Amino acid sequence: MPDSSKVKLPTSFLRIGQQLPVDVYAKNGLLLLKKGHYVLTPEQRERLVTLAHGDSEEVAARLEREQLERAAQREKEAAAQVQPNPIMELGFQTRRAEGLLLHGLAVPGLAGRLVDMADALIRLACKQPDGVLASVLLTPYRDIGSAHSVHVAAIMAVLGRRLGMEEARLQAVVGAALSMNLAITGLLNQLSRQQTPPDAAQRDDLYAHPIVGSAILREAGVVDEHWHLLVQTHQEQRGGDGYPQGLRGEDIHPDAALLHMVDVLCSCIHQPQPALPALVIGSLYRGELGDFDPQHAALLIKELGVYPPGSFVKLASNEIGVVTHRSDKANAPRVAALRKLDGAPYADALLRDTRQNAYRVLEAAPLSAAVVKPAYLAKLWQK
Repeated sequence: MPDSSKVKLPTSFLRIGQQLPVDVYAKNGLLLLKKGHYVLTPEQRERLVTLAHGDSEEVAARLEREQLERAAQREKEAAAQVQPNPIMELGFQTRRAEGLLLHGLAVPGLAGRLVDMADALIRLACKQPDGVLASVLLTPYRDIGSAHSVHVAAIMAVLGRRLGMEEARLQAVVGAALSMNLAITGLLNQLSRQQTPPDAAQRDDLYAHPIVGSAILREAGVVDEHWHLLVQTHQEQRGGDGYPQGLRGEDIHPDAALLHMVDVLCSCIHQPQPALPALVIGSLYRGELGDFDPQHAALLIKELGVYPPGSFVKLASNEIGVVTHRSDKANAPRVAALRKLDGAPYADALLRDTRQNAYRVLEAAPLSAAVVKPAYLAKLWQK
């Protein structure tokens, strides 16, 4: 007599070489195989497809679990597919910054938009820190004023993550980096094209911009006082030579001092002509770019490496490559070789382990030596 508590087993439960997920019964309730038994041959599977039944509640529970597992897997795959490429994402944020920073209070909801940008950079730095650092060096831009702020903010997001800053503090730090030059973004663009030193009026605007920028942010609705403090003091220096207050040493908040150091680093890399990042980092380490907290300098070098992601290097293999990721050794990053010095670019970049003597890094190289466009390299950081 058929057992009404039993139902026909779905064929998905019967896979060759896999364990049975439930006990298997005949239609009359007779136990045929215990859960965990393997389906070994096609012939065995064919017989089970005809005969196998299972406990109705157990089968229903198993089907529901499989459905949930498939849904979770689809969500995971979808998330992986839409995860942004850091080069493209930073390019988008740079273009977004142009509209915000050049127009200031004329932008509706300025404060909220700056927070959104800061959060986007923080998320990107959490997921793909190497790609974020590479983007600072490789992302093209139209105006240096807004791009510079995005670059500084991106690096601060990576450093803040390394320092374990809590969420509100990190948001304030990255937001301050984005908006520190809000009052002079247009002026910075003008100065980048100007062949003469700033005139008196321009110097006045430069000296006033930390306070004016904070005032604009307050008018726009930024209420975080740490954010305001960093904007107001990001040009102060340990020796008292900064502005607008001439603060010294411990009177400067450590976050403001770190922001100032990254500000100087990015300025030296991009202005007035692009410089080799490794040389700029070396100058900063030797104290040639200013009097910075040695702990901050050490943190920056440890996080960026001697050859940061996005920079180009010459290898002992007589190849030119781009640094893709940092490693546990500051002078031995992961590198993708792009071409032989005397040859055409490779069809696909070739990954090199620079800890091996044959591929060790000999020196930094300029972008021109790679003979490739930065857009070609974006796929190296696509997860």
